Amino acid sequence: MTRAKYLQRIINVILSLVLCAALTSGCFFDFDRIFNITGDDGPTDEERFDMLMDELFADWISEDSISMNYFLAYPERMGIERPEPTYGEVTTPESIQQGKEETEELADKIDSFRYKSLRDDQQVIYDILKRSITLSERLEREEDFAYYTGYIRPLTGIQVQLPVLLAEFTFYTAEDIERYLSLLGDTRRYFNDMIEFERERSRRGFFMRDANVDSVTEQVESFLQNREDNLLITIFDDKIDEYEGLGAEQRESYKQRNRELVLDNVLIAYDDLLVAMKELRGVGVNPGGLANLPDGREYAHAALSNRVGTDRTPDELGDLLEEWKNNTWMDIMHVLSTNYEMYEKLMNDAAGHIAEGTPKAYIFMLQKAMGKDFPQIKPTNHVVLEVHESLQEHTSPAFYLTPAVDNFDDNVIYVNPASINDNLYLFTTLAHESYPGHLYQTVYFLQKSPHPIRVLLSNTGYIEGWATYVEMISYTYADLDNEEADLMWKLRFFDLLVQSQIDFGVNVLGWDIKKVEQIFRELNVTDMSVIENVYNMVTGVPLHSVTYALGFIELYELLEDAEEALLDDFDLMEFHRFILDFGPAPFPLIRTHMDTWMETRQPKALQPAA
Repeated sequence: MTRAKYLQRIINVILSLVLCAALTSGCFFDFDRIFNITGDDGPTDEERFDMLMDELFADWISEDSISMNYFLAYPERMGIERPEPTYGEVTTPESIQQGKEETEELADKIDSFRYKSLRDDQQVIYDILKRSITLSERLEREEDFAYYTGYIRPLTGIQVQLPVLLAEFTFYTAEDIERYLSLLGDTRRYFNDMIEFERERSRRGFFMRDANVDSVTEQVESFLQNREDNLLITIFDDKIDEYEGLGAEQRESYKQRNRELVLDNVLIAYDDLLVAMKELRGVGVNPGGLANLPDGREYAHAALSNRVGTDRTPDELGDLLEEWKNNTWMDIMHVLSTNYEMYEKLMNDAAGHIAEGTPKAYIFMLQKAMGKDFPQIKPTNHVVLEVHESLQEHTSPAFYLTPAVDNFDDNVIYVNPASINDNLYLFTTLAHESYPGHLYQTVYFLQKSPHPIRVLLSNTGYIEGWATYVEMISYTYADLDNEEADLMWKLRFFDLLVQSQIDFGVNVLGWDIKKVEQIFRELNVTDMSVIENVYNMVTGVPLHSVTYALGFIELYELLEDAEEALLDDFDLMEFHRFILDFGPAPFPLIRTHMDTWMETRQPKALQPAA
């Protein structure tokens, strides 16, 4: 992936509901300095590696103003210059070629290090980078691959996420207000560049299906309603009122400038996008998923391997999903066939009911209950906000905003009331997003003071696998008996597995809608509106659901392997500590280090078989 797609990649890291893309390699480093090309006695491998990672982080984080603001509160303290206010650049054939060259250059530099001369933490980064470079080379092999997915798409497209990111742009200083306002002035340019990218996708035959265009169009139209009271106006006004040290005249000046920029630039950019989407409707010629495109199966498998952090083959992944789906279904049927009371409760919609509570109360319950299973973190702050009404129809049920690596005491979670209609769902969703989910995992790792490059090399399979895993555990923290909690989780997970199997089948194996109908018929689902909605989702946001499911499965199998190896010496708290300490990374790498970790536990549990 190229430098030009950096903003999309960084947005995927910032918003935990979405997926992290492949390594973006844009590297303009002072390699002569780092690698001592002059031939003089120079720094050690450890020192050179730290210098390269510092340069790499600074380069990536400086690509656009949103990345800088979200990942660093005080870049000057790290010697990093702020970029001119910009959203960055959009992919072009020239940037694709440049990205390939930079990937090759970075690969050469990484190979120059003597692995054994690096510290343990550096070796982990080295291994993550090596794997990311290998997958990037696969994903960059053909120029067309860069056009297989776009910036604009249902649910996770920039047009959905940008309003939230702008609304949450942090004003650490008054200069940040000026940077923000200048950034708004770049919106129409950026959107027009994205529109041209989408037009190029259409010329190459890779544009969205009409159903997905319609979803994007509906989202944009919803956002454009009530222009004078747009969320980027009302929220900015509130933030300016709360910002200390401004005089009344300065506050009004900021508010007026923001209003003009939102009305005359940001919303006009969305107008441009709406016109373009309507013009392009009907040009999408691919009726299915990524697998239908030239070499699409290879591309989709490489993209999925990168997102999940797995080295399994397509056949292995398909068998894994099928096995988990079947086993989960059998577990559900066993409970319902042997516990008539539970069956009646479920049929009468009386199962899974817990007392009504506020997000604040539920998070307090989660923090208290998790103490027996998870290591503590230092106290940190959080706020739970509702998704703005204009975004609710096309936004996920909830998401967590990743904080700055140098200022992670204040955390933000968004909940979408339009998508959450019962108390148990709210409780377990908050577990996924807050404690012991995304917020807890993120803050835990940042409190360990890792090199900040680890945040940018984050792995979606680990992140969403962890959050889905602790969501499972949270059912036991709700006011339910054990069997009911297990059943409600299995029903929730089975739904995810079905969607994930279809996501995988359509995008990696090449299933068409007839095959999807067959899968649903086996489950006695014949409502075509349900079938079409799922098909539209997996073609509009490919490899989304399956990343969550496979991330969970990979993590859960690590848990099972540790339990089997350690037997009576297994400690759930210590297993969680190991996973959290290691941090986001591909699962094969975690597995290798877990073997070493298990050897440090009780050796008597690890004696080899005779």
